[in-house]
Amino acid sequence: MIRSERNRRILVVDDTEAIHADFDKLLGGREQDAAAQAAEDELAALERELFGEPAATATLTADAFELDHAYQGDEALEKVLDARAAGRPYALVFCDVRMPPGPDGIETTLQILQGDPQVAVVVCSAYSDHDWETASRAFGQTDRVLILKKPFDAIEVRQLARALVERWSLVREAALNASELKRRAAERTRELERANAKLRAEATERERMEQELRLAQKLEAVGQLAAGVAHEINTPMQYVGDSVAFLEEAFQDLLSVLPPLQAACEALARTEEGAELAAKAREAQEEADLEYLQEHVPAAIERTREGVERVTTIVRALKDFSHPDQSDMTEADLNHALQSTLIVARNEYKYVAEVETDFGELPRVRCLLGSLNQVFLNLIVNAAHAIEEKVEGTGERGTIRIATRCEDDWVEVRIADTGAGIPSEVRERVFDPFFTTKPVGRGTGQGLAIARRIVTETHGGQLDFTSEVGQGTEFVIRLPARGPVAESEKEAV
Repeated sequence: MIRSERNRRILVVDDTEAIHADFDKLLGGREQDAAAQAAEDELAALERELFGEPAATATLTADAFELDHAYQGDEALEKVLDARAAGRPYALVFCDVRMPPGPDGIETTLQILQGDPQVAVVVCSAYSDHDWETASRAFGQTDRVLILKKPFDAIEVRQLARALVERWSLVREAALNASELKRRAAERTRELERANAKLRAEATERERMEQELRLAQKLEAVGQLAAGVAHEINTPMQYVGDSVAFLEEAFQDLLSVLPPLQAACEALARTEEGAELAAKAREAQEEADLEYLQEHVPAAIERTREGVERVTTIVRALKDFSHPDQSDMTEADLNHALQSTLIVARNEYKYVAEVETDFGELPRVRCLLGSLNQVFLNLIVNAAHAIEEKVEGTGERGTIRIATRCEDDWVEVRIADTGAGIPSEVRERVFDPFFTTKPVGRGTGQGLAIARRIVTETHGGQLDFTSEVGQGTEFVIRLPARGPVAESEKEAV
């Protein structure tokens, strides 16, 4: 609890010099006569009887008050205002009622109460001046004004002085303590708000991590499934490929046999014995439509071979794309990774966009390739969706452009689209977890948040974008070719 410094300053307002002298004798520490000293001793005895032996520091003697004097109401108000402005306010004012020719004590008291919100005033009134009812109507409901009837009683004056001076200190202490309590309450409230904000942030972070964990587990399961399916498809596709190669070679061999067989049939037809056999051979040739087979079978075999190669490429891309991350980073070919990702994502863009690639010469980048594949896939799928949003119902197609470059020790991947663009009012929230502008069921709002974390936190890179509504968006990934800088290396730099 705050203890206020005791204020003993008293202002006496009266137009009579003798009254000031009396107050000096009673309160100001001047030499007292025998009667005054006797009254003081009597008051001390009463205090001991009522309250017990007071502590030495609490005993108020006649010289405990600091008196000041004013002879007119205007002078008194000026002194009150100056004292308050100087930081040495009066605790108590004794004010006479009649002080001609200036304002009387009632008016002076009202002005003093207005000028100092803490000072108490004892209005000194003769029985013929004002009654209490009249004064009460002038001052209103207040505990800061008391009426002291003349002639004074020494004990009464000292009691009033002590009580009202102590009141000033107690009111001051109450105000200071209230202010301190308010400050502490505000500080505690701020602490609680900070704690609540921290708890909310931690809860949000836990929810985000749980969402990411579930998504990562789902992606891992899908990747494992894709890798397993790719492995299962790869073996029979090898059989099919080998068989198609054999058929192509065998058909070419058969075609090489046909000319001599046809010549033999023609020679045989010129003999009487072979005419019938030659006729049957020509009939079989016409029935089989040999010319049609010679023209179209090679093309069919070629299409089959291309289809097998296409499936093999997709299987290889699935295996590359879904390869589980190692605990340690390894060097990888990002151009090849992008090509594999384009194959995997083809179904998302093949009906709405053409793909243009401009792959520069890149060093092998130290990274977690599986994580980067997820970043590339997310950005390519987002590009396809943005284009689809723009061209839907028009029959037009957009363009997805992918370019790579190496500058100094940084590798740059740019994925641009000619889609609808990102509105300016949501650009700052694009990387926020759970934020999405896609329809319900098509986006979770996690893709770009995870992508940025993979690029920036896991790989020590940068992920930024530029966008123009109606023109498209370009995402730029910058990665250190040698992998993220270790904390020890950062400190060394």
